Amino acid sequence: MILESKKTTLAFRCPLCGQSILSGVNLFRISGDLLRLRCPDCDTALTLNKTNDGKFRLSVPCMFCPKPHNYLLSEGTLFKEGLFTLPCALSGMDVLYIGKEEQVKRALEESDKLLDSMLDEEEKEQLTALHRKGGEEEGYDPAVEHVMRFLLCELEDEKKISCFCDGKEEIPLYDFQVLSERVRVFCHCCNAETYLPLRSEADAEDIVKIDALELK
Repeated sequence: MILESKKTTLAFRCPLCGQSILSGVNLFRISGDLLRLRCPDCDTALTLNKTNDGKFRLSVPCMFCPKPHNYLLSEGTLFKEGLFTLPCALSGMDVLYIGKEEQVKRALEESDKLLDSMLDEEEKEQLTALHRKGGEEEGYDPAVEHVMRFLLCELEDEKKISCFCDGKEEIPLYDFQVLSERVRVFCHCCNAETYLPLRSEADAEDIVKIDALELK
């Protein structure tokens, strides 16, 4: 007898063209290499891969931020019954939708209505321009972003990040913002945070050497 694999639907909104990207995924499909859900018209993609301890790391494009958001989810959360969404910390708008296809489509429709009520066409074009300018934005450094992604992945895998979620049932969702002279590391779930200095190359080298992070 062939056992049916766990499955769900993932969706995000492309920050360049604004269209919603939906894709069904199952546990077998993401048990190996990195999975990319790519916008067919733009070079943007949601990425998902499985960690050594059985969790799932996602990088999700965002309309309001010049870089993707990072989330770490358990298998139970990724394949849970019912709709599950995750927000952008800056705007409060949902950027990731998980659940059954019809649930996800309805949530995207509601989100589209909310966006239309919040933004006019000129403001939407300004958001698109933000992503097309990319590295020209103040405080945006691709090299630092790469180091921070690697660092958070390593510390998460080694369970060396602590926050207010410790000892509770909540699963922490860690992310970061590269600012002009520092990096903000925070948890979406409990809002704990810490700041790392980033004023010189020496500061960047110190960040690489960090072996634990405590968010308060």
